[in-house]
Amino acid sequence: MSQGTGLPLILAVEADARQAAELTSLFQTEVSAELVLAGSAQQALAAVGNRIPDLVLTSQLIPPKDEAALTAWLRNLGDKAAHVQTVTIPALATTKTAPSGIGSKALLLVRQRTAVSAPESCDRAVFADYVSLYLDLATSER
Repeated sequence: MSQGTGLPLILAVEADARQAAELTSLFQTEVSAELVLAGSAQQALAAVGNRIPDLVLTSQLIPPKDEAALTAWLRNLGDKAAHVQTVTIPALATTKTAPSGIGSKALLLVRQRTAVSAPESCDRAVFADYVSLYLDLATSER
């Protein structure tokens, strides 16, 4: 958990301004966690300081140098970061309703059965549920 707030800590690297705004909105309204959001791995690691996040979210288009920096940082943390989950941020829909009238929980279950990673594009509520599952997993492994 994040030191200071008592909430799980999520470190997100997203350079796209629209996606960053969607993430900020999502975490203000639908996920109970502290979000540290930055446009690059270097900025993100500076912002998180010595805290270890429970979840690392990365852009679909993260530059290789940022991916390498995050990977090296997590490896250097060793066992202290064994619980950290990593997820690619999908393109988030701007509406809060699931497509085709499917409930977000049902859509999440379908996606879990058909994909190992986060979907490329999804409803905000589905991604919020997805993030919550990863936070639960990180908490249980911590």
